[in-house]
Amino acid sequence: MRLTRSSQRALGALALGGALTLTMTTPANANSGWWFSTNGGASGYFTAYGDKTTACDIAGDGYLALVQIATVNESRLYQVADTKVDGRCTSRGASSFDLQEGATYKIRVCVVQTGGRPQYCSALHEFTA
Repeated sequence: MRLTRSSQRALGALALGGALTLTMTTPANANSGWWFSTNGGASGYFTAYGDKTTACDIAGDGYLALVQIATVNESRLYQVADTKVDGRCTSRGASSFDLQEGATYKIRVCVVQTGGRPQYCSALHEFTA
């Protein structure tokens, strides 16, 4: 069976459209998105590229920002603190913590006073590394 030129073009366009749809719906990387402590004094996120965890102290309230990363079963793996209220954030990357790519983890953002326990923590939010 022979296809006309217009049929060949239509099939080619359909194939290209299908490939673009698959490409566009696949995320380039997995990030946690921004999360905030319940008192609004700290924010943080996880970026899959480089396994970078960032903590930001966003309020001059005497607390430090603390971002905790845990397993899906809520066992804490590590935490990153931002100890300065200077409009910048503190980040630590894969050289410190290398999470398994494609695995599910949890993140939460808290504030803490030096020597104290985390307070005003967000809920644990799932993300994929």
